[in-house]
Amino acid sequence: MEIRKIQRTGGSTYIVSLPKQWADHVGLTSGMNVGITTRADGSLLISTDISSPSPTKKQLDVTDKTGYVLVREITAFYIAGFNVIELVSKRITAEQKQTIRQITHKLIGPEIVEETADRMIVQDMLNPGELSLRQSVQRMYLIASSMLTDAMHALVSSDTDLAMDVSNRDDEVDKLYLLIEKQLRIMLRSGQVIDSQKDMTPDMGLDLTLAARPIKRIADHARKIALITISLEKQLPEDIVRMFKGAGQSASELVENSVDSLFLSDIDKAHNSVQMKMEMNKALRAIDKKLITQDLRDALHLRIVSDSIDRIGESGANIAEIAINSTISKSV
Repeated sequence: MEIRKIQRTGGSTYIVSLPKQWADHVGLTSGMNVGITTRADGSLLISTDISSPSPTKKQLDVTDKTGYVLVREITAFYIAGFNVIELVSKRITAEQKQTIRQITHKLIGPEIVEETADRMIVQDMLNPGELSLRQSVQRMYLIASSMLTDAMHALVSSDTDLAMDVSNRDDEVDKLYLLIEKQLRIMLRSGQVIDSQKDMTPDMGLDLTLAARPIKRIADHARKIALITISLEKQLPEDIVRMFKGAGQSASELVENSVDSLFLSDIDKAHNSVQMKMEMNKALRAIDKKLITQDLRDALHLRIVSDSIDRIGESGANIAEIAINSTISKSV
């Protein structure tokens, strides 16, 4: 690190000279403009590129690419931050076009803006300033949390319509998770943050992205509970209903407490979440013991529900651990 002395001129202006070697390397000369961005950690980012960012474009040859391979590569281009993806081939088959349409519907922002026999152009229409990384994680949590609440309500009330609705919401969580991965990569690669994220440091962005993974798992297990509900053949006995109600409520409270601890940087809340998981374990063991003694045709399915609630609790505890690491990291 070079140390430069600050000078004051005119009573209110501070001046610091730029390293000549760096200025020569990037082609700076007297009279040129540079961009200065204030970072959340108090540092300044000096950039020679002050023009409006032009859309980044990437071409992908889709010849002989179908199914998972095509979906995975388009998704990877999206996560990498390309605004425009040009898909080309001597002839794009109807099957490929259908796959491309399906994956664009599962991503936030991309739209097919041009389509011919040998080319399709997918453009990201999302303005980066509209949804920050923090907002994406918060929105993801709200959807996952509502899925968990409704999945448990559907289970104990045998509401298959609500269970189907829970299952359908999982796609929205998946969309947000991919967007979050994309937002983090853009932040780390460019060293800059978009307008709505000026208070976001790379460390904070990483912590939020790490938390997004267990939130996604919570949604996945809520969906699994909903699908089990749809497959059950009869209404649950009252004693089983009471036990699952209690376990579901505990899981929801644990997850909420953990997410709050992350956004509020509250270590005490985070430690409390880990303790809540230990208490949950006792309730889940009681449920498993009860299911073993019951002559229920659906006992196996309900054991899967119990396991999903356990996994949800583990995911909540994982978020709490991330919150502890994040809070301590901020104090360094």
